[in-house]
Amino acid sequence: MKRTRSGFAAVLLGSLLGPILAAGSDFPRTDFPKPSAAEDYALHCSACHTRDGRGSPELVPSLRNLTPLLALPRGREYLVRVPGVAQAPLSPSRLARLLNWVLAEYSGLDLQPRFSAAEVEALRASPLRDPKGFRAALTNQAEDPRAGD
Repeated sequence: MKRTRSGFAAVLLGSLLGPILAAGSDFPRTDFPKPSAAEDYALHCSACHTRDGRGSPELVPSLRNLTPLLALPRGREYLVRVPGVAQAPLSPSRLARLLNWVLAEYSGLDLQPRFSAAEVEALRASPLRDPKGFRAALTNQAEDPRAGD
């Protein structure tokens, strides 16, 4: 009986370890496909901005129709420096791709130039402490260009 148990254990161990050992230098895998921008949005943005980008009135801004915001002198900067964006656990290239996707998906914009990894990396280094105040100042400046002086 003892031999049967040890034989069974050896077969079980071999069947579990065999594929790992056969993989050799390919284990552990590091070549998994990167999530798409839509998947990154679902994972990192949709909880607050909702699945359709509408946000919550008075709490979370909508991501739809960002054209007026991007028309402001520092609107582009604002989008990257908002804490949820600046501090997202994404590489600069994935974050740039996500921002470009959000603008195309929810605002119908093909922004030119598109956000780049270098731009995102530079801007996210200083997240906004008061995003609502910064946005209000941008809006006020757009309404009265002398407000920024």
